[in-house]
Amino acid sequence: MPSGGTLYVRTKLRSGNIQIDIIDQGIGISEERLPKLGEPFYSNKEKGIGLGLMLTYKIIEQHNWHIHMQSQVNHGTKITISVPLN
Repeated sequence: MPSGGTLYVRTKLRSGNIQIDIIDQGIGISEERLPKLGEPFYSNKEKGIGLGLMLTYKIIEQHNWHIHMQSQVNHGTKITISVPLN
């Protein structure tokens, strides 16, 4: 969040899952870029190599968890991770 802001982390129990929401007040991500997040070697950073989020997605998938991202340019991003209790 280049201009500062608040980062919220919220947890709740929902339908046999623990839901973790991470919400920022940053610059957001455009609709065109959202589907590309997690692809190998895709990065929004000038010096990024595009492997960090890909590895995060793989770890989440291997544990049978789920991740969902919502974002709006100039309004921030919400990442929801759903973890089964079983």
